[in-house]
Amino acid sequence: MGKRLFQIGLIGAWLGMNCTLLSAQISANANFSPPETETGDTFSLRILVSGASGTPRDVDFKPWAAIIQANDILSHSGWRRSGTQWVQQFTLICFDSIDTELPPLPIHLAAGTVETNPVQLKVKPTPAEADVSTLADVRGIVREPLDWTDFWPVYAGLLVLLLVLWRFLPKRKKMTAPVQAPVVPAEPPVPAHEIALQALKNLEAQKSWEKGETKAFYAELSMILRQYLEVQYRVAALESTTNELQLLLKQANFPKELIQQIQKVLMQSDLVKYAKHLPKADQALAALRETRHIVEYTLNASTKTAAS
Repeated sequence: MGKRLFQIGLIGAWLGMNCTLLSAQISANANFSPPETETGDTFSLRILVSGASGTPRDVDFKPWAAIIQANDILSHSGWRRSGTQWVQQFTLICFDSIDTELPPLPIHLAAGTVETNPVQLKVKPTPAEADVSTLADVRGIVREPLDWTDFWPVYAGLLVLLLVLWRFLPKRKKMTAPVQAPVVPAEPPVPAHEIALQALKNLEAQKSWEKGETKAFYAELSMILRQYLEVQYRVAALESTTNELQLLLKQANFPKELIQQIQKVLMQSDLVKYAKHLPKADQALAALRETRHIVEYTLNASTKTAAS
């Protein structure tokens, strides 16, 4: 009896040692690409988990909340298997210059948590020139190509919907005429100029430039103008630089007399967002009124063209 208990104890110790060794093999590594960047430029965070048999779960960014906020995480891929490692990539952006070491990030696994290594974050300020014409174009955000696995919640939802319909919809009897469902006419889409003018009205009512929120004001003003131009003239205004947008508008039968006015509004917004330029309150209000003039002018021009 004593010999059997001794053997059982040896087996339990052996199993415990193997479980410890297996868990000790799980590790995580994080690194930035490129290692240095400028304010307003995107950069990648690559996380690799080694030794995990199952797919890792979410990455907890709470330790970085003071530096990297939720809005600064532009996109992320799903976990992908690469040999014996699991890989996930995030696209980040930072608008403030900083040089610091970020603490490890916890990664939740099916059984427990593993932490990455500390990562050095170095974001240099974008050099500002007194002459606007010497500034380089603002580069667009490079997003990772979409993969079918990014849409698995949609597929799962459609599958659940089909199962519910199959289970609860009454089965049609043979030789029974189908019941036609009433056709509900779709509501007409709201015109682009109405959306833009309402957004400008709301932005003017907020008076954020008087509250010291100049950067947020110009970011919203630039977004309203670019969204209007993209919908109204079918150009890639949201993804193009200011100079690229001018070329696209010239090819889209846009009124030539407004090209310089659009360049003025967008260049001023770029200076505020990326070069920390702080215009006066009357300049902010003037930019808003110029944007409203652009929308109203193009609306009248398109109405005259349709009437003729």
